[in-house]
Amino acid sequence: MDVTQWHDYSIRWQADAVAFLVDGAEILRTPLAPRGPLGLVLWMDNQYAAWRPDGSLGYGTLANPAAWLEIENIVASW
Repeated sequence: MDVTQWHDYSIRWQADAVAFLVDGAEILRTPLAPRGPLGLVLWMDNQYAAWRPDGSLGYGTLANPAAWLEIENIVASW
């Protein structure tokens, strides 16, 4: 997926399942549907944490070129 182009990200949250879609294509479905209000957190950073094959934790920051996130619209439909 070309992350420099606009994409449509959707969450279909129902009582018995949650589906995640990118550009209308379902990429993940789970029967684990949280109860209560849904929150949305968006961020970009250059930090990472990862478990290494030996079981130790690696963490730090990566050098990245300038980056930004543009949000055109957020819609909640019931």
